Amino acid sequence: MKFYSFFVCILLLFFVDFSSSKPIAKKRGLAAKVIKVVKEVKDALIVGVATIFDPVTEGGSQGACGQYSDKHSMIAALNAHDYGDMTKKSPYCGKRIEITYKGKKAHAIITDACPGCKKGCLDLTVAVWSQLEKDTNKGVIPVSWRVIDD
Repeated sequence: MKFYSFFVCILLLFFVDFSSSKPIAKKRGLAAKVIKVVKEVKDALIVGVATIFDPVTEGGSQGACGQYSDKHSMIAALNAHDYGDMTKKSPYCGKRIEITYKGKKAHAIITDACPGCKKGCLDLTVAVWSQLEKDTNKGVIPVSWRVIDD
């Protein structure tokens, strides 16, 4: 009798678990939500390189977003692709970002555009750069970054 009950349970599980041809993510709402959140988090992390610049001598002290800054300001210039229309104020203007390099983190505010920077890349002031890399002669470092406030 125990064998018969066990066999019936196994048979029922087979029909319950394998009778649907829907993907698991659609079959179970929680799994779909988890997958979506993981994708959003992964998509939010941007990978590129950072370069160093002085706003006063490279482009002018007034950034593309309208704010004035200098090499001591905790700001970043955003690449043209992510910035968008260079003749307008970007939706990224004023956003705080967290930049990571070799386990070190620095925060900056987007106040400028970097027309020569490739997609995902940033131009950092000496103040921001120095929190990530002490050698200002290095010129280029691989970074990842994300917006930390909206």
